[in-house]
Amino acid sequence: MEEEEKTIRIIPLGGFNKLGMNMTVMEYQNDIIVIDCGASFPQNNSFGIDTTIPDITYLKENREKIRGVILTHAHEDHIGAVPYVLPEIDVPVYGTPLTVALVKKKVASLGIGEGIRTKVIRQGNTIKLGEFRVEFIKSNHSIPDSVMLAIYSPAGIIIHTGDFKVDYAPVIGGSIDLQRLGMLGYKGVLAVMSDSTNSMRKGSSESEAMVADRIDALFAQHRHERLIISTFASNMDRVQQIIEIAERHKRKVILHGDDMKNIFSEAMKLGYITIPENTLIEEPTKEECDADDVVFIIAGQHGESLTELTKIAEGSHELIRVRPKDTLIFSSIQVRGYEDTFSRTISSLETQGVHIEYRQAHATGHACEEELKLIYSLIRPEYVIPAHGEFRQRRAAGELAETVGVEKEKILMLDDGDVLELSEKSAKVVKKAPAGEMIVDGSGVGAIGQRELEERSRILDNGVIVIELCFGTRSGSLLARPAIVSKGFLDKRKQKSVMDGIYSIVLGEVSRAVEQSLPETELKKEIKESVGRFLFEQMRKKPVIITMITKIPE
Repeated sequence: MEEEEKTIRIIPLGGFNKLGMNMTVMEYQNDIIVIDCGASFPQNNSFGIDTTIPDITYLKENREKIRGVILTHAHEDHIGAVPYVLPEIDVPVYGTPLTVALVKKKVASLGIGEGIRTKVIRQGNTIKLGEFRVEFIKSNHSIPDSVMLAIYSPAGIIIHTGDFKVDYAPVIGGSIDLQRLGMLGYKGVLAVMSDSTNSMRKGSSESEAMVADRIDALFAQHRHERLIISTFASNMDRVQQIIEIAERHKRKVILHGDDMKNIFSEAMKLGYITIPENTLIEEPTKEECDADDVVFIIAGQHGESLTELTKIAEGSHELIRVRPKDTLIFSSIQVRGYEDTFSRTISSLETQGVHIEYRQAHATGHACEEELKLIYSLIRPEYVIPAHGEFRQRRAAGELAETVGVEKEKILMLDDGDVLELSEKSAKVVKKAPAGEMIVDGSGVGAIGQRELEERSRILDNGVIVIELCFGTRSGSLLARPAIVSKGFLDKRKQKSVMDGIYSIVLGEVSRAVEQSLPETELKKEIKESVGRFLFEQMRKKPVIITMITKIPE
């Protein structure tokens, strides 16, 4: 009798339609593990929304099967949803030492998700979760303690690369464990889920060691100028290099940015970072900030370092007042969604006499074409599932797999929510799981919908007007002149005539409502419509109109 074919389910809940919000479910019979638990990076036009996280309806419906959440590294797009998701499913979170430390910091700073269970797993170790065994394989990325995962299931071995690059000379820790990947390839790998972010970039990514040489040259070139360096908070390799270069050039360093300080302090505790004596200024005075031999490292998560630079350009930064001949060095990429703000900020700084260095003082943390081909060749998977990227990036990663011998029909292009059933003999999407985005606004998740976002957009474009009415409970008459406040759409030339018109309309609607004994809801509706028509006729604007009614005992 033929043995029944063993099948595993793979369900991406995030990270397969856009960059960020990475989360993948793996399911075998009554056991589920979740790989990563990420948020998306907030865009510049997000109308006050903090971030978005994956829809976890499928996890809540199957919470009794979930054995744990495994994190590949500590970037926001892989851990940012932990405080919001883990209280809903109540399972342990597994990660390397720095990853777990930063998850704990995040939970503490938000005050959300306190009490979640975390377990530290070191690179090279293996854990058992139900029918799954998960091996943590040393990798390289732009934050220390990153791992690939080898997931042993009854259906076969699946390798999840997480975000990675191949760096033969990293500043912190050793190089990616290519030998282990080759051994797994020799054993036989059912599928690899691969980082696709840089699949369209030719060649290989640069080592952090090469970036150090260019930064050192910039220090020498601008040895008589105060330096401001913008980078990403999580890139501890880069921060370590800058500090060491500063020490060689006899400069003092000031770190700025809460995220960087958090990562920095945890990395120091774990021994990943060392600081030369008398180099770091922890609580700088004004005189120390103004000194020519100082180096500011301005860093944050994704767009936050640009926010700090914008404050510097506007003169509102708490530490830095720019002056002619200051030099700004970009040791990071320009963040998508912030192009207009970036351009305005740089133009303002240059107008104030700041010298801007756009030279390549940055190395990507993601594998390029040749590195992806190397990994596919070492692992020799039966199937390739390009992950972590937009469709064009994932398609390009699949095409690279084809060049090294993976059959075209075994390159699986999934979308968020696809339920893939995978075995040695077959691969097919059998249905769709709920997938999409849940909005995080403050501490609330999902409370803000499309209507609220559209209203925020209207306020941004057209302004808002608030009308407050105060009635007596006994007489039902107005006890005071209506209070009307407008924000964001009235210029001084038209303010008096427009406000007088609004007062007349409001008083007319109030008189009619009192005469006809209309309910409050009807009065608010009539005021909104009448004032709205008037403002559009006068100004071609459609501000958000809010009417508030208060009743006072007489």
